[in-house]
Amino acid sequence: MSTFDFSLLQDDLIELEKKLRGYGSKSVRDEISLNQLFVDHLASGGSRTRAMLALAAGHSQILDQAARLSIATSVELLHQASLIHDDVQDEDSTRRGKAAVWTVAGKASAICLGDDLIGAAFEELALLPKTHIHQLPRLVTMVSRGISVMAAGQTIDCQWTPNSHTTFVDYEQIVRHKSGPLLGLPIAMVLALTNGSDEQIMRVLAGASSIGVAYQLADDLCDQVEDYNQRLNGYWVLAEQITDGSDPEVALRQRFDWHLDHARENVKSLPKFCIDAFEVLIQALHEKYPTFRAAA
Repeated sequence: MSTFDFSLLQDDLIELEKKLRGYGSKSVRDEISLNQLFVDHLASGGSRTRAMLALAAGHSQILDQAARLSIATSVELLHQASLIHDDVQDEDSTRRGKAAVWTVAGKASAICLGDDLIGAAFEELALLPKTHIHQLPRLVTMVSRGISVMAAGQTIDCQWTPNSHTTFVDYEQIVRHKSGPLLGLPIAMVLALTNGSDEQIMRVLAGASSIGVAYQLADDLCDQVEDYNQRLNGYWVLAEQITDGSDPEVALRQRFDWHLDHARENVKSLPKFCIDAFEVLIQALHEKYPTFRAAA
């Protein structure tokens, strides 16, 4: 169980929201204000899980507030950009019960807003205090590579068709690419600022990728009916591969368990804040998908 005390982060969270609401470019002549679009998007809610992990991990390592907020805001901006782009690519008309950005302002403006937020994420890293500035190239590289990996996974996912005959190995690789980087980045960046080794950072990113796969497996089981022949879904990938008549759901739950075990194994020898951060992610997973709680 995590020992993070999130009650200590109230001031940080208030500052985070202020910083987020300031992003999105202002209107030029008669063009739509991307800032207002982003503010409206943020109003739909969201858990800020990735940002809170950065803040909690940074607080546990006694990083100053400016460093914690720089990392947390950067990661949250990337996450929000990915949501806005995902809605465009998937043509999802709502986000958390409210109209998705692209349905309000059009696909072009939504894509521009996502691009704007990605740029802003790098701007946030530039605000690191001077005491950490020597780590800035390392953080920029981590963020850039994370975006690249995520984009590769999303590209393959978007190219999927019912006739793709995707293997389960392929499926897991796609999901690792799509979901893993932004789950691991807040923990990995705090580790970098506390002089973690490249090997330790790779362990965090690999473990977070497994948690990302577990999230997607749980989501796919819930969405199996609506996704059939419409979207890449782990349940149907397993169903297509199973030839002995066994239940795809059983196989899916077994892989869910394996990925959580793999995630914990990756960080068990790392600093305690890394272990705590993974437990926060896993607890959030079980809260979102309670029927998987018994699998922990």
